[in-house]
Amino acid sequence: MHRRWRVSRTNNEYLQYLSKTTGVSPVFAQILINRGIKEPSSVRTFLSPSLSDLYDPMLMPDMKEAVSRILKARERDETILIHGDYDADGITATTILMGTLKRLGFRALYYIPNRILEGYGISEKCIEDAKSRGVSLIITADCGISAHKSIELAKEAGIDVIITDHHEPPEGLPKACAIVNPRRRDSLYPFNNLAGVGVAYKLAQAIVGETGTEDDHIYLRNVLDIVALGTVADSVPLIEENRIFVKYGLEIINNSGCRPGIEALKKVACINTPLRAELLSYTLIPRINAAGRLSDASMVVELLLTEDKEKAESIAGVLEEHNKQRQDVESRILDEALNMIERERLGEAIVLASKEWHEGVIGIVASRLVEMFYRPVFLFAIRDGIGKGSARSIPPLNIYEVIHECNDLLLGYGGHRQAAGMRIKEENIEGFNERVIQTIRGRLSPEDFIPVLELDASVKFSDLDFRLIQEFEKLEPYGEANNEPLLGTKKVKIVQQRIVGNNHLRMILRQDDIHLETIAFGMGDMMEKFTPDSLVDIAFVPAINEWNSTRSLQLNLKGIRPSI
Repeated sequence: MHRRWRVSRTNNEYLQYLSKTTGVSPVFAQILINRGIKEPSSVRTFLSPSLSDLYDPMLMPDMKEAVSRILKARERDETILIHGDYDADGITATTILMGTLKRLGFRALYYIPNRILEGYGISEKCIEDAKSRGVSLIITADCGISAHKSIELAKEAGIDVIITDHHEPPEGLPKACAIVNPRRRDSLYPFNNLAGVGVAYKLAQAIVGETGTEDDHIYLRNVLDIVALGTVADSVPLIEENRIFVKYGLEIINNSGCRPGIEALKKVACINTPLRAELLSYTLIPRINAAGRLSDASMVVELLLTEDKEKAESIAGVLEEHNKQRQDVESRILDEALNMIERERLGEAIVLASKEWHEGVIGIVASRLVEMFYRPVFLFAIRDGIGKGSARSIPPLNIYEVIHECNDLLLGYGGHRQAAGMRIKEENIEGFNERVIQTIRGRLSPEDFIPVLELDASVKFSDLDFRLIQEFEKLEPYGEANNEPLLGTKKVKIVQQRIVGNNHLRMILRQDDIHLETIAFGMGDMMEKFTPDSLVDIAFVPAINEWNSTRSLQLNLKGIRPSI
């Protein structure tokens, strides 16, 4: 796809000021500013995140009411049911609440709905099951913010409900006894981009703060590995509290003495080196999600809670098999979707449906199609006349708002800016397609459908050295809203170029008197567009290449174009 290149710029005097007052290079100062770190006082907080920087959980809306009701349940020896969701965020949120309540002596159970049989959210089946098991309080984890009918059914059954969720609230909130969600319109909580597991962790913090011991606080520190997994899985911005969760959680995940469940996942994924945040999405998280996509996600809660190494390895082995099945199903659905797209003119959105698709996998395929075509994608798996859909968006478009504009055609929906789920009658899909196209046309310009390569700074080769790369390492963990820094430079000359490995382009480039080696993974086809002595602009990530005990600077190219 043709990309627009856009470079961030800041007043040079302010760049020099921030550089001198914080002791960082001007290039690094620009990168910090791009991430909203504009004051010297905030640089320390961002570069050295600390657990002491976490906000008071009692600032969250309805937190006081939630804690009061939960503590009353312990006094009365009531049975509490944690109702989670079947994705990694919901599973980890359930694990956090279940582990915390059991540790504190509560009578607690958990329930993860079956994606195929029950779908998302609190089902009537769950409420009937809860009533039969003597449950008098349900705490949701990563769901419930739109569950008006289900919560009314629970009340009729004599069951109170506390909602913990992070999805966009509807205009009217359900009548639960407490709704803990930082996205509430009346919320005064300083950070509203927590994942569902982050909200669950804040509730756990609040409960321990009221009734826990010093050992319980240490326990909360030691479950940040689980919080990190759910946070990365849900692609929330890795800034503020999310950044703290993931930084400390990764330290635990990469520790040789990590919990048996994570150790077992690392083993089946053949992980024997330290994991970075972005690698979690390609290693541990797909295996966690595989259970909910194809089978019963409850086994993952057991995996994360167990102290039994053999049990953990057994469950991880099952998850590995599920993940392989998921990959096969995903590949088939992607091929079918691409064939459908070939038969139609590519418009402002891709809306596809099939009775042959597995609803547990279409979300992944939707994400793949967004990457390939840079269009919002809506995929529906149809069963018994009902389409269960997954939607994924491009950065300029709030897909939740688009779906809200079509709510009269839907049986239900929920989500946030870049991802959402919905249910629809099969006969309404064509009308939904037309409405979506119409809505998107009113919100986006033609230029919005051209992906942007966002450059953090424009530099010269003379600006690049080992010190700058060491500064970059302080930005980790990388993730949403805190991507690995991408730099750009203009008018560099190609000295040599050749294809290596599986279609990778290796070049030696020169700017002024400085020569640097570069590698462009998967971009071997670009070689025929240039000749030695061509002048090009490049977008790149600087890195250290270690070979035969020597270290050298190398540029990992992300974009290359002729200089104008």
